[in-house]
Amino acid sequence: KTPLMGGEDKPSMSLSHKEHRTVGALSLVAIMYFTVSGGIEGTETMIQTGGPLPTFIGIVLMGLALAVPTAMMTAELSTAFPENGGFVLWSRAAFGDAAAGMMGLLQFMLTAVDSALYPALFAAYLAQALKTEWSYLTLWTVQGLFILSITGLNLAGVANVGHGSLLMMSFLLVPFVLITVIALTGSFTGEAWVTGWAFNAGNWGDSLDDSKGLGDWSKFIVVLMWNMGFWERSSLITGEVKDVPTVFPPALAATVMIVVLGYVVPLMAFVGLDNDYAAYDNGYFIQIVYRVAGPIWGAWIGASQCVSAAGLFTNNLSTNAFMLCGMGEQGMVPTVFAYRLVDTRAPVVSIGLTVIVPVVLMFVGDFEMVLGVDMLIYSVCLLMAISSLIVLRVTDPELPRPFFIPVNTFWLCCIFTPSVLLCLYVIATSTTMQLLIAAVLFAAGALVLYGVSDARKAHPEWFEGVEEVSYV
Repeated sequence: KTPLMGGEDKPSMSLSHKEHRTVGALSLVAIMYFTVSGGIEGTETMIQTGGPLPTFIGIVLMGLALAVPTAMMTAELSTAFPENGGFVLWSRAAFGDAAAGMMGLLQFMLTAVDSALYPALFAAYLAQALKTEWSYLTLWTVQGLFILSITGLNLAGVANVGHGSLLMMSFLLVPFVLITVIALTGSFTGEAWVTGWAFNAGNWGDSLDDSKGLGDWSKFIVVLMWNMGFWERSSLITGEVKDVPTVFPPALAATVMIVVLGYVVPLMAFVGLDNDYAAYDNGYFIQIVYRVAGPIWGAWIGASQCVSAAGLFTNNLSTNAFMLCGMGEQGMVPTVFAYRLVDTRAPVVSIGLTVIVPVVLMFVGDFEMVLGVDMLIYSVCLLMAISSLIVLRVTDPELPRPFFIPVNTFWLCCIFTPSVLLCLYVIATSTTMQLLIAAVLFAAGALVLYGVSDARKAHPEWFEGVEEVSYV
């Protein structure tokens, strides 16, 4: 029975290939941390568009409206379907192969679009940390080496991805924790102890609005959702987790706490140090620390933000690759995508495809456009995942669920109403260009599904799946 509330005293699906499940509790927390957050990088835009007080309130409310419900959904359905593929398998059980196939393609495109952001962010953070500007050739060399390094880590196996993520999370958090503790000592005196940094706790109550030439609330909500969403993505590697019913729910609960506190508390420190909210943009935390604390602290924060980009890219590639691997194991796509290296059991074909697409999308170069398309596709995927949870409650009430959200279907719908409304808001406020790009991606997905269907009819032997997994 799950150590958290609501569990049924029933077994889940058989945990297949137990001897090959290598991801433990701490590694899973680190992987979850990077699939959702990866640090306060990216939160600068919320301060810029809304101000400190709306940002603090927004993070807490988004945690209650989005993070907690989707984390509980992930816990319930990951323990019910403990195989690679996560919410693709949920959609298959709820709606059939066609919906699951589209869900998988949407997730693949979503993660590919999301991943395309991180090589450029890594290069930007590194340039700021080194106080330099890259030439065009140097920029692309840095990004290329970054991609090759992260690809190598993924090819080393998911256990190494988990261990690497744990190290990266620790390296990332340490300097922010130290700076936060030092800065917050000035909350009452106006000057941090030991260091003497000027600090103004009164900045915490500031907010911005359109009358001040700031306050793009639509952008604020989208960026807030981007920083607080994607909890269900961790389900994609469920087949690699050692003891899913015991490990998954507590890991999600711990990660929710780490993410919320990891945003609010450091942001309180930085806002107290600098109230030039219009200047808050990607990488601005490095500039604050350079100015307030000096080059050594600034370089350390810059290095941690580089590590953040590396952790985010690493886990995006890993979850996307294991989603394709899981679909190959289930016979939803050609079984070649389930092929693994003998020594590391890394799904090499899936990793290769997962790397190629973000490299192509890197040439888009427009962060706001990529972010808008990213959140538009994510909103559709999340609506499908929530629908799968509710439909399975109705159509398969006897499905073994080692973790169970302890409410009936009506209250389950009520719990997820805020999440659904957020998704609909993102879709409704998308620009014409974002909708057009998303439509092209959806059409491409439909063509791929049509091709996969024809290939399955012509060559059923390509879709045999893998015997050692539990089939959905």
